[in-house]
Amino acid sequence: MTEFPDFDLSAYWQEPDFLLTDLVSLMANRADSQMGVTLMVKGAILTGTLVGEREYLRRVNDMFKRMARETLTKPTKEDLASIDEAFGFDELIEDDYPEEGDEEETEDEAIEKANLREASPIRHLHLKDPIIIYPGSTLSFMDSALPILRIRLAAIDGWMLGRISVIADDDDDLPDVGFIH
Repeated sequence: MTEFPDFDLSAYWQEPDFLLTDLVSLMANRADSQMGVTLMVKGAILTGTLVGEREYLRRVNDMFKRMARETLTKPTKEDLASIDEAFGFDELIEDDYPEEGDEEETEDEAIEKANLREASPIRHLHLKDPIIIYPGSTLSFMDSALPILRIRLAAIDGWMLGRISVIADDDDDLPDVGFIH
């Protein structure tokens, strides 16, 4: 008879959905694809566009650089170069994958990176132009300085592909986007 290792069921239910994790990693992070998605998070319903972590980090980086430049009255080329050097958020990726133009790696390096990925799976997804549908009033963050929401994958209770369409009243400034579910 085969003996199975002890398995903690409570830990299993706290893990993020492997299908959603793979979708985020392969489609959003690696392929840089954007797609509508609707999430259920602790009783709230959110909808928006799933984007990759590099898009999110690039936008964070640009926002902080812009804010730093605005604090300077007459910046020199050295000042601007220092700002560009100081902010490197776009290098803080958690899903390690090669970019186009990266040098080819040896088989041992590829295996080492694959093992590292298995040891530290991705933990977040990024939702651009998020709209909170429920509970309460519909809220849109499209006009915020950084309209991309970072959400822990383990916090997501349910999900489906496609955005919920918010049908705007004449009094609302909300966009009419996505699919109607």
